[in-house]
Amino acid sequence: MLVQRVLTGSVGVLLVLGATWLGGIWMALFFAVIAAVCTVEIGTMMHVRLTSAESILALVFVVLLVVWPQFENFWYVLLYVLLIVTVFRRQQFSFPAAAVLFAGALYSSYAFRNLLDLRPLSHGIGWVLIVFIAIWTTDTGAYFIGRAFGGRKLLPEVSPKKTVSGAVGGLIFSVICTVIAGGSFMGDLGQDWWRFAILGLVVSVAGQAGDLIESALKRHYEVKDSGWLLPGHGGLLDRFDSLLLAAPIAYHLVQWLFFTQW
Repeated sequence: MLVQRVLTGSVGVLLVLGATWLGGIWMALFFAVIAAVCTVEIGTMMHVRLTSAESILALVFVVLLVVWPQFENFWYVLLYVLLIVTVFRRQQFSFPAAAVLFAGALYSSYAFRNLLDLRPLSHGIGWVLIVFIAIWTTDTGAYFIGRAFGGRKLLPEVSPKKTVSGAVGGLIFSVICTVIAGGSFMGDLGQDWWRFAILGLVVSVAGQAGDLIESALKRHYEVKDSGWLLPGHGGLLDRFDSLLLAAPIAYHLVQWLFFTQW
């Protein structure tokens, strides 16, 4: 299982890095596909048919939000449209379902829109990579430190395997690696190591919170994995759950910490 996870994860990392390096429409389309699949996985947990009107509307919204920057100003449109759908499909699609599907579609796509907004900036590839590094090193540190030290569970009612030692280990590992990445990718900006330490810390906390959010969602719908697409990992939502919360926070934090240097 571990070998399968490593192989799948390695291929995924290469695809993400390749799309980030290409940038532009290729990066946008790649991220749009990921966001769309995550939305489908949320809809599947809700028992929303892929061919239903509400599912199609949510997918169109997700793709537009990711690939079309100006559409970010119209994020509320999907909510209104889904509420109208509840009028005509009230037996199959309720008001609470509209709210959850809207939240899921927005949650699945907004992070990727923010990463695309980082990419055209000066050192844009570096900014995107730093966000990924902060998240990936959190997961890696939490996994190995948690296995090595064990101890008190973090939130056993939500995610039984996560430990406090793993959470702290992931956070420390993220801060160290983010500082190193900042010094490597950002030229003169890398001298402000404390800014990157703050970025790594906040992104790590946000990423772990995003992981717990998805765990709570799966527990609510009583499923083990969000999907089956990735051998050894489950669905795309299982793989990108940390990013979905961390990337928007990282985007705004980068502006706050480094805007004077742009």
